[in-house]
Amino acid sequence: MTADQLISDATSLPPSDRLRIVQAIWDSLPEDANPAPQPGIKAELDRRMATYRENPESGMTIDELRGRLEADRAK
Repeated sequence: MTADQLISDATSLPPSDRLRIVQAIWDSLPEDANPAPQPGIKAELDRRMATYRENPESGMTIDELRGRLEADRAK
């Protein structure tokens, strides 16, 4: 079976099963597997870092982020 065949078969599964497969594959990667981000993602990360460096007080702590996410979920 090729990767393309596997992907085609997997996309016909319910989302919960697809997520289980993704998690299992991710967990099976060696610790030193460090895939490079796609160019668009890297550009967005670079943009956000530049914004933060220009205005560090615009950032938030992880606790602030968690609080914000929890508040959004409660809506």
